Amino acid sequence: MLIALVDQKLVDAQDAARRNDYCCPACHETVILHHGTRVQPYFAHKSLGDCAVATEGETQQHVLGKRQLAEFFRGWGPVTLEKILPKIQQRADCWVARDHPVAVEFQCSPISSEQVAQRTAGYRQLGVYPCWLLGERFARQKIGWSLIDRFASPLRGWGLCLLFWDVGRQQIRLIHHLYQDATGTYGYWQSWVASLAELEVGNQRRLWIPPINVRQFRHDLDQKLLRATPALRPLQETLYLHGHHLAGFPTVFVTQRVTPPLFGQGLLVWRAVVGAWMFALRGEVLTPATVERLAEQGLALIGGHLQAGRFDGKEGLARAQHDFVQDLVNGGYFVRVKTGWQINAEPQWAADYTAWLKNDEKKLG
Repeated sequence: MLIALVDQKLVDAQDAARRNDYCCPACHETVILHHGTRVQPYFAHKSLGDCAVATEGETQQHVLGKRQLAEFFRGWGPVTLEKILPKIQQRADCWVARDHPVAVEFQCSPISSEQVAQRTAGYRQLGVYPCWLLGERFARQKIGWSLIDRFASPLRGWGLCLLFWDVGRQQIRLIHHLYQDATGTYGYWQSWVASLAELEVGNQRRLWIPPINVRQFRHDLDQKLLRATPALRPLQETLYLHGHHLAGFPTVFVTQRVTPPLFGQGLLVWRAVVGAWMFALRGEVLTPATVERLAEQGLALIGGHLQAGRFDGKEGLARAQHDFVQDLVNGGYFVRVKTGWQINAEPQWAADYTAWLKNDEKKLG
């Protein structure tokens, strides 16, 4: 910790003299000043005891990073290092006092989704915006669901993003406008932000999303099925019951649209599963409620998520559902009726990838 209590006053470790009566501002147990020539000065509990907000075992990266972040965010208002919040039994690394306070959390050590959710909920209970910035440990990780679920949040001008603080450069590395393409691959852009002014302006670059290679995706699916990839087994078993092969999904199901990063194995396999279920109901009217139910069931089957720690996926699923139905209407497969949609024609599935490839080559020839 950087702040201790002595003689009823808060003292910063970098301004503290050596003495034996420093105590923790939260639990009031004795803390010891560590002040060497190679490390940033800090306090540590003499005996951890039952301190509810203790953060023992801090790295020098964390100690130095908190000071740097206090300077970075000072343009938003007065900054307090390690502010104790007794009502929620939490300590904010940096507290920015403004009309809507900001709690800056510099996360350098491992932390579970449940812990992040609990601390985020605590700040929200106080009407405080929690701003999570990640340290070197997380910067080395591949961008995937684990990071997105715990730390991604919408930021004006940057879309859905992850923020990393680089102690060496004293800048924010921003992973922004996070998305998934239709194959399930995560996409994003990276920007370095050196000031609050740059952060507030938002992204100024033109964002271009590369198209997916559907043929390659079918081939990859086919190879994974041949290797009995566990994640695809429940999908293929579901489609097998309807006489279909996952890699042979109809061309009308193909899309180049992107989604929020909530679709597990991707929009194309979601469309394959939900499409098979919908066309199995031929002769019935597909009501909006039925389509919504199948959409949610399909999302669960492909390992998707309706909600993450700091953003909601319901709107993204509703958009994907609407777009899929509209594509089927435009293709003449669905017809709009008063209470929903009726199936007007059946799309053609290929027996497998090889069969689809031969048919595709025949069309090109």
